[in-house]
Amino acid sequence: MSTTIHSDSASSSHPNTSQPPTQSTPTKHPTTTPPTHERIEPKLLLAIVATGIMAFVGILTETMTNVLFPTLMEEFGIGTSVVQWLTTGYLLVVSVVTPLSSYLNHRFTLKASFAAAVALCIAGLLIAAVSVNFPMLMVARILQGAGTGVALPLMFNIILEQSPRSRLGLLMGVGNMVCAIAPALGPTVGGVGVAAVGWRWLFAILIPVLVVAGVVGVMSIRQPRPTGRVRFGWGQLVLLTIGFVAFVFALDRCGAAITAMSSARSGGTGTLIVAAALLVVSIVALMWFAAMCKRVHDPLIHMGVLRSVPFRWHLLAYVMLEGVTIGFGYLIPNLAQLGFGSTTTVAGLLILPGALLGAVLAPVGGALLDRFGPMRPILLTMALAIVGIALMLLMVRPGVSVWMICAGYIAYMIGFSMAYPNTMTAGMGVIPQRMQPDGNAMFSTFQQLAGAVGTTVMSICLGVAQSGYSLETDRSAYAAATQRGGRVGIVVLLIVLVCAFAANVRAFVARRMPR
Repeated sequence: MSTTIHSDSASSSHPNTSQPPTQSTPTKHPTTTPPTHERIEPKLLLAIVATGIMAFVGILTETMTNVLFPTLMEEFGIGTSVVQWLTTGYLLVVSVVTPLSSYLNHRFTLKASFAAAVALCIAGLLIAAVSVNFPMLMVARILQGAGTGVALPLMFNIILEQSPRSRLGLLMGVGNMVCAIAPALGPTVGGVGVAAVGWRWLFAILIPVLVVAGVVGVMSIRQPRPTGRVRFGWGQLVLLTIGFVAFVFALDRCGAAITAMSSARSGGTGTLIVAAALLVVSIVALMWFAAMCKRVHDPLIHMGVLRSVPFRWHLLAYVMLEGVTIGFGYLIPNLAQLGFGSTTTVAGLLILPGALLGAVLAPVGGALLDRFGPMRPILLTMALAIVGIALMLLMVRPGVSVWMICAGYIAYMIGFSMAYPNTMTAGMGVIPQRMQPDGNAMFSTFQQLAGAVGTTVMSICLGVAQSGYSLETDRSAYAAATQRGGRVGIVVLLIVLVCAFAANVRAFVARRMPR
């Protein structure tokens, strides 16, 4: 099978996966003023801002919707298992669309992909704003997921392909700030907004923001390389979809089985068998997908990118970091409302200070990487994030103000916001330029899947602890159970973060080993 791509740069052609990627260490740059050709062009900055706003809105609505669940359940007369699909379905769509970024990057111009993403997101927001039933809102979320799945990797492709090398860490910090801060701001926006203007207006207000971003993007995005015809792997897409959908369903059923067993309800064993069967289906489908990608000439993702040992470990650390933050986006608002009796507004505001500080400091972390290299900025800031979670663990106990959780979360977000983007930058820095679209697709795809896993695991921790208690009949016992579940959830997230720290350490050890 052959392609008709015609390119004058290595970055625009697919790699030969028969050779392992070479490894390289980001070069330190002097602190003096960079030469003119190394300065950030205004149009490039506007293009990053435009695509960043697109991705920000998409990710923001993800965690914003979680806070709206009680309101939507009451309005549409649906249960938790149904309303949860507004987030789970969205994440699945993003997870499936994101791997197409490498194909889209070679087949269509950046401006065309951006315009399609804008149209999909605006259509989704418009339908959500006028939804009169659950199916309409579900369609809206699917459209938004498709748009976000295109916009998120597009932003990073622009940064990786067009940024001055001496400014790559800074701009990757700006780009990753979207991924780090939007999930944290979602509960705040949802909690405050639903009380102030209603949930439909929350979606409607975002439409003008995307219109402005669309105009700026169309005017500023440039095409750095030619495009060409590439055969699309429909079979690969089907296998990837089956693998991801089965995996998320397996997690959902596993949680239901654990909850049923912990409360001595019937059906737990059967549900667990279903979960195991779905997990087997997921593993088989994903293994088949990986094998097919190795056999064909134009795979959706070149698996050869995983031959780089440092890349694999940085990818694992990045995924775990994302899962921890999305987990907190679910855990803290629910813990505040059900465990401490807070209002929806207070629950959302709890994470606002940490989110704002993270937004300011994310580019700073990238600048530190440009100055000192990746190892020290990543490991030191991750250590701070670990301390922050440990503080939160101490604060979740009876008689303590819910606002005390905020102190630990601020420390976590300061560390996370600087370590998270640098982990991706470090991972992309050890693969050849020609493999960066595939590496970007890997990071963006598993990032979304990690969000679904983080939310599901935290819901299991709370659900198991709350099993056997009723909010209506014994509010105090239910609140105490929620606090116990919250402590278990925080312990789980702390363990995952420590594992992410170890994964980054392993990546840096591999970078120092002889090639």
